[in-house]
Amino acid sequence: KIEKTLINTRKTFPNFFFSTISDSSRERPRVLSFNLSGKKLKMKPVIGTVVSNKMQKSVVVAVDRLFHNKLFNRYVKRTSKFMAHDEKDSCNIGDRVKLDPSRPLSKNKHWVVAEIIKKARIYSPQAAAAAVAAASTASSPSIADSTSQSQLPPSSTA
Repeated sequence: KIEKTLINTRKTFPNFFFSTISDSSRERPRVLSFNLSGKKLKMKPVIGTVVSNKMQKSVVVAVDRLFHNKLFNRYVKRTSKFMAHDEKDSCNIGDRVKLDPSRPLSKNKHWVVAEIIKKARIYSPQAAAAAVAAASTASSPSIADSTSQSQLPPSSTA
C-alpha cells in the first residue's frame, strides 16, 4: 500500500521535489523546500517583538502575520516564536527588532538580530522612586517656606 502511494505521488510531482530518507525499516518521501521553478526558497527578514531575553546572547521573538481565510472571508492573525542570536546582548523584553536569517546556530536558533527598531520603555522601581524623591525635594522647599511664613501665628516673645 505504501509503495502504491509513493508511485502515485511521484507521478503527480516532479522528481526534484523528493529526496528519500533511508530508514532501517522503510523509505518515505520528504518534501524539500523548493518552489516550482526548482530553486531553493530563501527565508526573508522578519520584524517582531522580543518576548524573552533570559538566555545569554539569545532572545525569543514573537512574529505576527496576517493571512486571508477564504472560507470565512476574514483575516486571521497567527504568531510564531523564533529564537534568535543577540551578539551584544542588548535586547530587552518589548523591543521591536528585525531578524535576518542565518545558518543554523543551534538546534532552534536560525535567526540573528539585525537591528533594534524601537527600544521598549523599561520600568524599574529604584529609578521611579529616585525620580519621585527628586521631584518632591525640588518642589517642597519653596512650598514649605511659603506655608511656614504665612500660616504660622506671630510669635509672642515678651
